[in-house]
This record gives sequence, structure tokens and C-alpha cells, in this order.
Amino acid sequence: MPEPARPPKGQDVRDRARALITDSWQSQANLSFFLGLMVLIAFVLPSMGFGKDDIKLYSDVAFSLLLISGVAIAWGRRKLFLLAGFLGSAALAVRWMAWFTPTPALQLWSDEWSLVAILVIALVLLSQVLFRGGPVTHSRIQGAIAVYLLFGIGWAHAYHIAELVHPGSFRLEVGEMSNVSDWVYYSFVTLTTVGYGDITAVRPIARTLSIGEALTGQLYLAVLIARLVAMEVVSWQYKSQDSRGSGGQNSVGAETTSKEAGP
Repeated sequence: MPEPARPPKGQDVRDRARALITDSWQSQANLSFFLGLMVLIAFVLPSMGFGKDDIKLYSDVAFSLLLISGVAIAWGRRKLFLLAGFLGSAALAVRWMAWFTPTPALQLWSDEWSLVAILVIALVLLSQVLFRGGPVTHSRIQGAIAVYLLFGIGWAHAYHIAELVHPGSFRLEVGEMSNVSDWVYYSFVTLTTVGYGDITAVRPIARTLSIGEALTGQLYLAVLIARLVAMEVVSWQYKSQDSRGSGGQNSVGAETTSKEAGP
């Protein structure tokens, strides 16, 4: 029985290169959409007063869109995509159950599963930003910014969990911290170590979480900058070696040609 015809070697290489370019473009497009959506949902729309009439519904819908787009970033990596998809689906299911049946237990589970899903998406982004070789590209920078913003959203969920488990962990100068935007505000103020003082961590668990977030924000920036600089230096070294190697081969070829053409 004759064997099926195999595609030419050149065609096979072109097909692989086309598939690699398609996957890279799709991952980059998903990352750009995810970062833009996160900035829009977390900062732009709330500043315009969007969703203030039903902040709980707005936060659930926004988190659902953010989680789906975040899971899509891992599309090209099967294991990470399956893990992120499973945890993301569980987080969405529990979150909407808590919306339809608002009980303290479901609210706690909703925040816990949401926090786990956020950590997995951050892991997916870190695997593309810090744990891969190659030059520093705008895609890496977008991923680094997205991870930093995810830290703020994740810590906001952690603060809410602490308040649910230990009521009175935080004190607000005016009113109570019953709004999602209050937790996000306090989280990013702590992450950037601004500390206006209008919200105070009272209980030990709240203070520990606040210290942990402040350290995370500073150490992440320091490690990120060091890693990106090292990756760029290594990339330039490889380029320099390749250029010297190609230059040497060209000079050897020129010398051989001149000898063959000589008398």
C-alpha cells in the first residue's frame, strides 16, 4: 500500500511559522483586550458614575467579562488554559449563585473562588512576561501592567474576605465600607503605598494583609524592572553574536571566492 504523500519540507516550515504567528497574534490581541477592559471597568466607568445605581450587578457583570477574557489569554497553552477555565467557571458559577441567593456563606465562597481565579490569571500572565526568554516587547509590558492591576483587584477581594470573617477589620472615617469601589480604592492606595489615611486597618488580620500588599507592590516593581532589563541585555548580546557570526561567514566566503577567481 503506497504511503500518503508528504508535504514538501519548505511547505511544512511555512505552515508551522504561520501557525506560530497566528497563535502569537491571537494571544497578543487577547492580552490587549484584557488590559483595556480592566482599565475601563476598574477606573474609567466608575469615575463616570456608571453602575452606581446597582453596584453589585455592575461588579458581577464586569468581573465575569474580565474573567472570561483573562482565561482566553491562555488559549495557546493547553494545561494552563484547562486549569484557568475550570477555576474560572467555578468562580463564575459561585459568584452568580451569590447574586441570585445572597447569603453570607455564598458571598464568602464567591470572594474566595474569585480570588483563586485572579491568582491563576496572574500566573498565566507571569508565565508569559517573566518566565519566557526573548526580547522585551510591548506585549510583555502590557502583561506586566495587567499583573500589577490584578494584584490590586485580588487584594481587594482578600480585604473583603477579611471583613466578612472578622467584621470591623477596617474603619472608614465617614460611613462604612459596604461598596465594592471602597475595597478597590483601599487596595490600590495600599499597593502604591500612597496611604491617604481615610481608611484604617484595625484588626491584626487587616494590618497583615495591608503590609503584605504594600510589600508586594514594591517588590514586584523592583523584580520586574530587573528581569526586563536582564532579558533585554541578553537579547542584545545574542543579536550582537549573530551579527558577528554572519559577518565572519560572509568574509570567509568572500575570501574563498577571490582565491578561486585568482590566477
